[in-house]
Amino acid sequence: MDWIKKAGWDIKDEDVKKQNVLILAPIQYGVQDMEDFQEYFTPKIFEGTRQDFIRRCKKGGKYDGYTAMIWNSKVIGPLDKELVDAMPSSMRIIALRAAGYDGIDIDACAARGITVTNTPGVVSDATADTAMFLILGCLRRFSEGQTLLRQGKFMERLPRANDLAAKTIGIIGLGGIGKAIAKRANAFGMLVQYYNRRRLDIRDEAKWNVRYAAYDTLLRESDVIVVCVPLTESTRHLLSTAQFEKMKDGVVVINISRGPTIDEAALVAALDSGKVASAGLDVFEFEPRVSEGLLSHPRCTLVPHMGTHTVESTKDMENLAMRNIKKFLLHGEAISPVNKVAPASSSAGDQITDTIDINQLNITLS
Repeated sequence: MDWIKKAGWDIKDEDVKKQNVLILAPIQYGVQDMEDFQEYFTPKIFEGTRQDFIRRCKKGGKYDGYTAMIWNSKVIGPLDKELVDAMPSSMRIIALRAAGYDGIDIDACAARGITVTNTPGVVSDATADTAMFLILGCLRRFSEGQTLLRQGKFMERLPRANDLAAKTIGIIGLGGIGKAIAKRANAFGMLVQYYNRRRLDIRDEAKWNVRYAAYDTLLRESDVIVVCVPLTESTRHLLSTAQFEKMKDGVVVINISRGPTIDEAALVAALDSGKVASAGLDVFEFEPRVSEGLLSHPRCTLVPHMGTHTVESTKDMENLAMRNIKKFLLHGEAISPVNKVAPASSSAGDQITDTIDINQLNITLS
């Protein structure tokens, strides 16, 4: 390891045993951080199918002794109980390269003593930019205009659009992403109200120039409604027929959270009736399949889950995943844990080397 050699110790790389870390899908942009990561750990790239993964995880398999994993659900599907139960007993932390963790069986991980981490914060700006694109597309009818233009119908029968200034935007869930949207909406001259399960401190409300509203009040008074909540059982179909009926006629609905937070069948019905003037969606209830009622609707602005699909966001998520593993394995706590698990037992700790014991190394001081 370079930091030991630079200190003047005569030591070979093989004298230091590094922990193996499994990476599902190669690191794309966090190259410099990976170089630092390799100073402490030995990354191994997974190649194969879901069944290959399960077979290699089982007792006596290829991944015995692996202590950490950087997860990517696109490779082998959701991290469900089947996969968690197959994990080697040595597994201690699974780092997600994403903010959302609805595809992860957190309870099963906790039961196995596995800490799960995510990447909140680093995705806020890119996701908020996507929300503003969708809002602009809907209010200004940019998507409709683009469709007509591609059909050779230059401004043909295109209704007048609406400005963003002075419109009331209601943000459901004012976390990191919600605050980033509020900042941008304020810059456009929009009036921002929000709903949270817990109201913010009034100083934070002043900082972000937002006003708290009860849930039904937000639905009733907002010109634009943006869903910014994680997907849980309580937020599934957060917006459905009953909620659409409470909204203004001609409301704009935006979803940049998770598809199932909106009942898509109810949304299509509300679009058809005119209750919802337009919808801007980055996520879909059954993605990658998208409802034909949305695809064919002229007043929908749709993008294929591109909220964090940028070089910068990907790099930041990769780096935070690696930093979570490094801090957890070397110092016992993660930067952004999703769950809390009991500390590893002493017997488990005996099988895992978190730090280098200098007294056990064959070194010569210069």
